[in-house]
Amino acid sequence: MARLAAGGLSNKQIGEKLFLSPRTVSSHLYKLFPKLGVSSRAALRDALEAIAAQ
Repeated sequence: MARLAAGGLSNKQIGEKLFLSPRTVSSHLYKLFPKLGVSSRAALRDALEAIAAQ
C-alpha cells in the first residue's frame, strides 16, 4: 500500500487495486507516516527508497 501511495496513486485508486475502501487506505497511511517520519507522499517515496537501499 505504501509503495502504491509513493508511486502517486490516490487513495481511491489504491483501494480499487486492493479491494479496500479509500477511507481504510487513508487510515493505514495515517498510521504509517509518523512511523516513517514523513509528512507527504513525496517524502514517503524517498523513505521507501532509502529503506530499499539498505
